[in-house]
Amino acid sequence: MTGMLQALPGLMILIPPAIAMRGNIYSALVSRLGTSMHLGLFSTTLKRGGVLYQNAYTSLVLTLVLSVILGFLAKIAAHAFGMPNIEYLSLHGFILISVISGLISGIILLGIALLISIIGYHRNWDLDNMSSPIITSAGDMMTIPSLLVAALLLLKLDVYSNLLNLGSWLSPVNLLSAIFIVATFFCAIKGLKSNDAAVRRILVESIPMLFICGVLGTIAGIALNMQLESLIALPAILVIIPPFLGESNALGGILSARLSSMLHIGTVEPKPFPDKLVSANFAVIYLFSVFLFLFVGMISYIASILLGMPTPSVFEMLSISLLGGILCTTFLNFASYYIAILSFRFGMDPDNDTIPLITSLTDVVGVLCLLFAMFIIQPF
Repeated sequence: MTGMLQALPGLMILIPPAIAMRGNIYSALVSRLGTSMHLGLFSTTLKRGGVLYQNAYTSLVLTLVLSVILGFLAKIAAHAFGMPNIEYLSLHGFILISVISGLISGIILLGIALLISIIGYHRNWDLDNMSSPIITSAGDMMTIPSLLVAALLLLKLDVYSNLLNLGSWLSPVNLLSAIFIVATFFCAIKGLKSNDAAVRRILVESIPMLFICGVLGTIAGIALNMQLESLIALPAILVIIPPFLGESNALGGILSARLSSMLHIGTVEPKPFPDKLVSANFAVIYLFSVFLFLFVGMISYIASILLGMPTPSVFEMLSISLLGGILCTTFLNFASYYIAILSFRFGMDPDNDTIPLITSLTDVVGVLCLLFAMFIIQPF
């Protein structure tokens, strides 16, 4: 996508928050479903009022709402932090790309989440241990291609508009983005006024938190956009970013989901300092991180070699991934715990808050950790 990133200035800003949004919404979805299984409330029916219906409906509404919000945030960030001599994407362009890519990947992720939950329920799996990694990895795989499809559609619509010499108000991009904004407004109002208390609670608790997460993800996008020239000059680092953030979010999602369930069922008390059970979970996450980030560094190196991309040595790639990963894991361990217990103490559902917030914080911290490791080991 390096050519697309250059053809559509500002698109890089949208990538981290778009990836994070998929993980935020659908990891929280499977976390709520996992908790409902622990509490004996889960059923496999999609009828109105059922757990699956409530979560599927709210996840699609949240996808639409957050996609529009991310379009606005990306445009504001491009205007505030972009280079003055570069013409960035228009607001309508950002919204079109964000919404279309969000709906494409969101619908697919919803299907995966429901399938995992139903199969896991019948086979007595613990969703806390497996659903978040599957969803975050699937989200990473789907988000980048869906952004590419949406960006290609934007370019096609611009060509069509120029050929027909349509004015700005009649251009397909502007009309479609306006339709998306209006549809989002009505869907949000309908959901917030729903007669279903569970639907209202999910939306009321999730929208403000996801907005904060969108801001945090946009900050990560700004950091990458500022280093875009250096990253394009060494595209192997671009290759490592999605799996690095994906594994970070998967680890944070596993820990957050487990902490949320343990708080709900009472095996962990919200104390100022982690107890032995929580510390044991920290140790497991650290152990996973060593293997996972070495694996990410290796597969990113192999992929870059096979594609003929300029790349650091294998030792440098492994070192960048491992150092950045250990630093990020240290952050997400403690952040997951304290966000979960604060949410629980204030009477909120950690399933709605912890995973989205830790995912977005991990995206920002993960990008900074990776850039820090890169400049330490492979300075430009």
